[in-house]
Amino acid sequence: MIDPVTVDKIFEAADIVSVVSDYVSLKRKGANYWGNCPFHEEKTPSFSVSPAKNIYKCFGCGKGGNSVNFIMGVENLSYYEALLFLAKKYHIEVKEKELSDEEVQQQNEKESLMSLTEWAQKHFTENLQSPEGQSVGMSYLAHRGFREDIIKKFQLGYALDKRDEYTIAAQKAGYKLDYLEKTGLTIVKENNYMIDRFHGRVIFPIHSISGRVVAFGGRAIKKDEVAKYQNSPESDIYHKSYVLYGLYFAKSAITKKKKCYIVEGYADVISMVQAGIENIVAPCGTALTTQQIQQLRRILPSADAERSDDKNVTLLYDGDGAGMHAALKNGKMLLEEGLNVKVVVLPEPEDPDSFAQNHDSSEVARYLEENEQDYVVFKINHYLKEAQKDPMKMSQLIEDVASTIEVIPDEVKRSVYISMAAKMLNTEERILCSRVNQINQKKVDEAAGPSRADVISKVQSVDVPPTEEPAPVHVDSMVEKLERELLCYIVRFGDHPVEVVNPETGGKDTIPVVEYIKDDLEVDDLSFQNPLYQGMMMDYYERYKQDKISSSQFFIRNTNPDYVSVAADAMSDPYPLSKIFNENETNCRIKVKKVSVDAAVTLFHDLNYSLLNYKSHWLSNLIVEKTEKLRNNQEEAGTLIAQIQELMLFKKEIDKRLGERHIHP
Repeated sequence: MIDPVTVDKIFEAADIVSVVSDYVSLKRKGANYWGNCPFHEEKTPSFSVSPAKNIYKCFGCGKGGNSVNFIMGVENLSYYEALLFLAKKYHIEVKEKELSDEEVQQQNEKESLMSLTEWAQKHFTENLQSPEGQSVGMSYLAHRGFREDIIKKFQLGYALDKRDEYTIAAQKAGYKLDYLEKTGLTIVKENNYMIDRFHGRVIFPIHSISGRVVAFGGRAIKKDEVAKYQNSPESDIYHKSYVLYGLYFAKSAITKKKKCYIVEGYADVISMVQAGIENIVAPCGTALTTQQIQQLRRILPSADAERSDDKNVTLLYDGDGAGMHAALKNGKMLLEEGLNVKVVVLPEPEDPDSFAQNHDSSEVARYLEENEQDYVVFKINHYLKEAQKDPMKMSQLIEDVASTIEVIPDEVKRSVYISMAAKMLNTEERILCSRVNQINQKKVDEAAGPSRADVISKVQSVDVPPTEEPAPVHVDSMVEKLERELLCYIVRFGDHPVEVVNPETGGKDTIPVVEYIKDDLEVDDLSFQNPLYQGMMMDYYERYKQDKISSSQFFIRNTNPDYVSVAADAMSDPYPLSKIFNENETNCRIKVKKVSVDAAVTLFHDLNYSLLNYKSHWLSNLIVEKTEKLRNNQEEAGTLIAQIQELMLFKKEIDKRLGERHIHP
């Protein structure tokens, strides 16, 4: 088998737009891409690809899923073969082996580590409300000019200036010292002497692309601190070369504006967001990496040649030597990934943080727009003045520009850049073009591998045991509809915390949506009639109890293609906000604490109403069933009549509650 870490790498690399574009001509409309479905004949495009969700869905034939499922369908491959196919496409080494018990434990441990970092974030944020947090942490953030809404959005916090304050608090909360050490939150020395890594520092939580806290940056407040910033070390859940700070918060704005700004530090991101530039990210204490750029590509489409204006990245750096060096180096890497790259250099001694703090939002936006220049033009201009004085330097510059243009994947764009650069460098276009082609051919020769047909042949030769076809399931159409609606909540909001009234204490308990639905059904001895839906609910519930995985990640990356297909359906269907939803409803047993799953909040129905509606229909079916039995079985008439009367009273009570909660248009 392929180990889970490698599978995660394949999913991260396999950008759905890039994968689908190898088979379907896509055109961008709004946030999604559309084309003719490869799975059935159609003249009007009904096949949708969502780069933000990394899924596809055909509204004609109903097929949907992730990149792996798509390859399974178009290439007629098994799940395992499709993973191998994509691994080959994205140059990911696959080491196949059976996982040992120890390795299985390591996978479970990974989720435990994430649970710890999320607890730590809440602890640090709550510290800002303490006397020390207010006088030290909040004062520092206010001095930096950060507004309270921005502090809350980025979940900034403060670690109390005590040697082992949060280490002790975490242990009391049930977290192991071993996990505290592995996440880097705690430094353990000889004789179990424990030190909070971030004590006395302002905390910047670092989020994964799905919004989970995986690491921290700690900014020193005391002037005598040796290190200005302390950052979480590498761990099983945090690899800094794969993470972009702020991407979770920026991805919606990036998709909407078709553009992303890249800066160098945490404060740069936060100050720019406060100034209205929301589509902005930064590396996490490291130089920009290819893996981070590939994360961007999932949000910023880069495969639609017809809409090259949809894939824009602007490097925003200060004008000192380090900033110029970073811009010159990073621009080429971004070009290689098929992005349009521009550069904005701020006037010295400004950096993005100070510039945003010293100017209002309109001034910031105007400066960025007026001072943006194409990366290749920027690079030539940066070196040209000095190179013109020295033939050898001029020759080196031409060579450098040729190697830069060569990495651009699009042939038309390469041609345009060759023509433009030749004029700027005062050299013949044919010479520059020839050198670009020579560099390209050398790379092709060095990297030559098996053809696409060879890859398909190899993965098709793998011996995969056949699977049994599941028996067809026949479910009442209305039950099917209501169960699917409830399952939609589980797929989209399954891990969301909700507050429920405890009937014994009268207080409030917090449980995830999936547990609320499961428990509410089990109270009345109910389960989904569709075994696929029942399996999806119970499998996710058990997995959530184990490692708190998000519902969308569990279903979209599931090895069961039926789970993925149903989940893609649930995430794509355009459900409107229900008119029966009323968040001020005092009689509602369930109240959502927080819903922040992209645009999914607009699709959210009143879950309590849906459960009541489901039970009402289920009771109707049961009453009909008992009535039919009564007609053919007079011997049990007394018992059946009593059962029917009881069921009707129960249904009447439910229908009364439904009527009370219905809001007519």
